[in-house]
Amino acid sequence: MAAPPDWDDIRFFLAAARSPTLAEAARALRVSPPTVGRRIRSLEERLNLQLFVNGRGDLQLTPAGRAILGVAEGMERKSFDLGRAITRQTFVQEPPVRITCIGSVALFLVRHFEELHGAIGQTDVEILSTGQRLSLARNEADIALRMGRIPNRGNLYSRRIGRIAYTTYASLGFLRAHDISTPEAALRSIFIGLPKNPRRGSQSSWLYEFGHQGHFPLRVNELHLRYESARGGNGITLLPCHLGDPDPELVRVASPPRELLEDIYLLTHATGREVPRIRRAGDALIKLFAAHAQELMGSLPRRARRGWNL
Repeated sequence: MAAPPDWDDIRFFLAAARSPTLAEAARALRVSPPTVGRRIRSLEERLNLQLFVNGRGDLQLTPAGRAILGVAEGMERKSFDLGRAITRQTFVQEPPVRITCIGSVALFLVRHFEELHGAIGQTDVEILSTGQRLSLARNEADIALRMGRIPNRGNLYSRRIGRIAYTTYASLGFLRAHDISTPEAALRSIFIGLPKNPRRGSQSSWLYEFGHQGHFPLRVNELHLRYESARGGNGITLLPCHLGDPDPELVRVASPPRELLEDIYLLTHATGREVPRIRRAGDALIKLFAAHAQELMGSLPRRARRGWNL
């Protein structure tokens, strides 16, 4: 039995069968005419068949060549189908896992994204940073990370996965420029506030009470803007410890108050719990928050600066 040809042999055979001369077949394949002739002879030897009538460069199929032409064209169509299928699979991936959370949690996820993504696997992640409560039931998100006590209700399932501590920070440059060397002096300084929220226990009301001896020339609702403003030396502001502590430009102005500790709950919908990519993402989030519990609570050792040791 003759050895089966490979696809490259068939490609040369089809180009030669569709061209009146060896030169034209060579141009179609972007090779030299001797290369086409050599590949055709190699195919004939492999099949033990004469596929073209011997001539001076004109290409004419023999009966054997005509007999296998239809099969070769079928192989070509299958090759095209395979290429299209591969192309579709390149672009058709499982959808990303959508995680909705507030800005302080989103920044934590972004800073540890490599660790999170490695635990989830190949699934992409979409972080929806918003103060609005996107609905899991209406499929606006797959996982919600929310603060405060979230009871189980309906088809929602919740699990407490960690806590976040907050406190006040200022840049070294700001403290030096205003000759502030003690927490007491900082209380009478310049603050970057949040939009006022009269609700007792809110971060806004706590910060205004904390800095009631100082001045609030700037109020910023977005966390990352307050962070950049503090780093730029505009004043003292409230930040999560996981953001302020690692920054060598920032100094704590006070210890993290217990009243600002926030419990973090992971919420999923009953239907989402059965989806492997969502389940993997939930497990990865639980591990991530457990691994960085001290960082989130602001309890990692800090280097004291200019007598500041809070």
